[in-house]
Amino acid sequence: MKRLIIGAVASFACLIHAPASAALLVGGQTNVEVTAPLSALGITPGLLGGELVSTDPLTLGFGVTGGELDFTTLGGTIEHVGASISLTGDLGTADESDDVTVILSDFLIDTNNAILSGDVNGGGMVDLFSLNFAGLDAAAITDLNNPQIALTFLDGASGLLETVFQLDSGILSGAQFGLAATSPIPAEVSAPASIGLLGASLLGFGMYRRLKK
Repeated sequence: MKRLIIGAVASFACLIHAPASAALLVGGQTNVEVTAPLSALGITPGLLGGELVSTDPLTLGFGVTGGELDFTTLGGTIEHVGASISLTGDLGTADESDDVTVILSDFLIDTNNAILSGDVNGGGMVDLFSLNFAGLDAAAITDLNNPQIALTFLDGASGLLETVFQLDSGILSGAQFGLAATSPIPAEVSAPASIGLLGASLLGFGMYRRLKK
């Protein structure tokens, strides 16, 4: 493990001295393990566009469809066009006549601001979750079998969902929705190389954010 971390840091150091170059993303996957107690809140998630990776724990997979990352500055985006989930709330009656469904789709990861956003019910993009890379090495960030990037509800998203599902105010604010891992593939770079490159860059990104704080 020590050699892995040292190697990732060394790779990141090399990137710092390389010319700035934004890489187009052409594939890969992001997995999200849902950890929030949605059933206790009367909310049932449904997968509309993506892959059911596991039912226990509930883990959803979304293909990377595009985006662009500069592996020197660590700025960029990871797109998941067509990815979508539904959240259906049971508002109390025995039938489904008053159930309310919110559809979240076209997920976008912004590494500049460590935010995951998505379209809400076709009405436009909303910042949904903050991403926490702190304490994660390259292997953890890209390990699709063991997601570890914490996804935390942002105030705008939590307020919207609390209103729609008639939940107590503040119950979702700052709460963890799940854990993620992402492994996008840049154009003209082999998959194993891209995983190491992205992991090293995001490791440096996490270190930078901790130092900045």
